[in-house]
Amino acid sequence: MLDKKRITKDYKQQKQPAGIYAVHNKIDNKMYIGTSKNLPAVIRRFEFTLQMESFPYQELIDDYKKLGKDNFEINVLDELEIKNETEKEIDTELNSLEELWIEKLTGEGVKFYNKK
Repeated sequence: MLDKKRITKDYKQQKQPAGIYAVHNKIDNKMYIGTSKNLPAVIRRFEFTLQMESFPYQELIDDYKKLGKDNFEINVLDELEIKNETEKEIDTELNSLEELWIEKLTGEGVKFYNKK
């Protein structure tokens, strides 16, 4: 018999992949870039918030509506290998990694919805 409390506890204790992700407008080569300590959840949430027009960046919502879902993709750019880091250490590492990706992508001509 399944022990629901045990399954729930085990699930909550699992470490989710953390890293850098991007919502990429394939037509205009614009991106929303961000960090997450739970990449699978943030990817699911992005698609939902864009469809519901509740995303915090109106320009991205407008482009999503105008260009259509097929012209956008959500990608994981980089993942952290988390071992025994504290939350603060993970945040610091994610922020550093995000800055590196912004610098790299800016050099490739990418424009950002959320970075000035």
